[in-house]
Amino acid sequence: MRYQYIDHTSDLGVEIYGKDLKELFANAMFAIFDNITDLSKVEIKQTTVIKLASQSIEDLFMDWLRELVFLFATNGFIGKDIEALNITDNSLIAKVAGEKFDRQRHIIKIEIKTPTYHMFRIEKLGDGYKATVIFDV
Repeated sequence: MRYQYIDHTSDLGVEIYGKDLKELFANAMFAIFDNITDLSKVEIKQTTVIKLASQSIEDLFMDWLRELVFLFATNGFIGKDIEALNITDNSLIAKVAGEKFDRQRHIIKIEIKTPTYHMFRIEKLGDGYKATVIFDV
């Protein structure tokens, strides 16, 4: 399971899972774009490179989420796959593959505005990681 919904009054609440940090970050991208549109209709037509550095792994995760939402909001970019993802010392370099939003083929399920720190946490579990995130929608 990549992610599951959690109850939240008016926003989008999710728990995201990964066997390691790399999978946790990849599944976070999937959760965002899977909620924005139908990913089965998204093709791999272009890639974009994301480079981030933060003070902690929690800040890096939030910066990652914000950057993905920003890419969609400003460029219409929908990430479908991660071709490369390296996380080292609270920094990351990712090569994300997908395409620009096409009104002829894509629908908007919901508009995600930003991740919030309300209820946010990353937990190390026995078999991996879990992140709890509430998105403003």
